[in-house]
Amino acid sequence: MPATGRPVGRTLGNRKILTILRFAVAAAFIAASWQKILHPVAFADIIENYQILSVAVVPLVAVWLPWTELFAGVVLVVGVWTRAMGLLLTVLMFVFIAGLVQAMARGIDIQCGCFSLDHQAAARSWTSLWQEFLLLAACLWLWIGHWKEPARPREEEKSTD
Repeated sequence: MPATGRPVGRTLGNRKILTILRFAVAAAFIAASWQKILHPVAFADIIENYQILSVAVVPLVAVWLPWTELFAGVVLVVGVWTRAMGLLLTVLMFVFIAGLVQAMARGIDIQCGCFSLDHQAAARSWTSLWQEFLLLAACLWLWIGHWKEPARPREEEKSTD
């Protein structure tokens, strides 16, 4: 804070909406991580079904990804690094959507593994992508909504030339 006691910048957007959104996104990613952390082998099978990654890399991603989702969710709950987590989760959502779209475009019957590792769950369809886009929009809003505006000088601080 400068000597005037005012914060240097302020967030763009409504603080209440950003706070609700922060907790909602955090809850979604914490919930999404839980089953994957408990069952990394089942999650690795789902990742392998996308047919994007080398078989050697799949186990690393199956362990790394859910812990990253959990970390980002917990950090959002705590309320630190919100803008950075918004960016990280925005990038992850773009990767998730790209993975789903490429699999569906190639005719792969894909179960995304987002919140359930059940192989009997309904396969993703083009119309079910709205959920990913909704979460992407929320992550983008967190990232963009926490940009800092430069502080405007007070009237008495302006120079009188």
